[in-house]
Amino acid sequence: MPTIPREFTAILLVVVYIPPSSSGNRSEALSELYQHISEQQTAHPDAFLILAGDFNHTDPKCLFLKLHKHIDFPTRGKNTLRSLQGPSPPTLLGASDHITVMLMPAYRPLVKVSRPVLKEVRVWPEGSLEELKDCFNTRDWNVFKQGATCNNITDLQEYTDVVTAYITKCIDDVTVLKTITVQANQKPWLTGEVHKLLKARNAAFRAGDEVGLRTARANLSRGIREAKKQYSRRIPHRFSDSRDT
Repeated sequence: MPTIPREFTAILLVVVYIPPSSSGNRSEALSELYQHISEQQTAHPDAFLILAGDFNHTDPKCLFLKLHKHIDFPTRGKNTLRSLQGPSPPTLLGASDHITVMLMPAYRPLVKVSRPVLKEVRVWPEGSLEELKDCFNTRDWNVFKQGATCNNITDLQEYTDVVTAYITKCIDDVTVLKTITVQANQKPWLTGEVHKLLKARNAAFRAGDEVGLRTARANLSRGIREAKKQYSRRIPHRFSDSRDT
């Protein structure tokens, strides 16, 4: 079964024919084409787009700037078939008066182009939040204010620094730093919980447990949907959070 690189979730193959009689409405034709393709790209942001067809007097390159034109020679007499996505020797297919062109993909997956990157992440073990709450509840916070106060004047910068340093220390005491490997094509929503579900599915497959495999696959599907939802919620929050601007 043919596969596509992991960084592409789908392939959008758009075949277009704009008749020569519509030369006076070329803007409307391109606008409608752009609207339909944009809807699909919004629904599938990581999809691979191929746009091919007979555009006659219109030029889709003015709207789709990131696409590359690969067929720049005539395919029917002096007419050029526009395809935005190297060719093999041209041949005729059946009774068609257009020559056919086979496009061989030259794309290399990101995992083969870029090396993995080691990243340090902070892991919160079970019960770490309760320990952090205890650390905060047992602390006399007035001590920090008194230390930053002189002659009844509180140095806000010093006050902020000591409180922040204490919070950081408490977090360091209850958490663990772990080094992970990040692949170039790894999805941003791929969390540790999804990794656990992937391992559970693979373990059930290797063990030949059909019942367990069905359950593991269902759990993985739910886990991926939930991870994608959580990641999608973070995107609008970044636009509304002034600290990220």
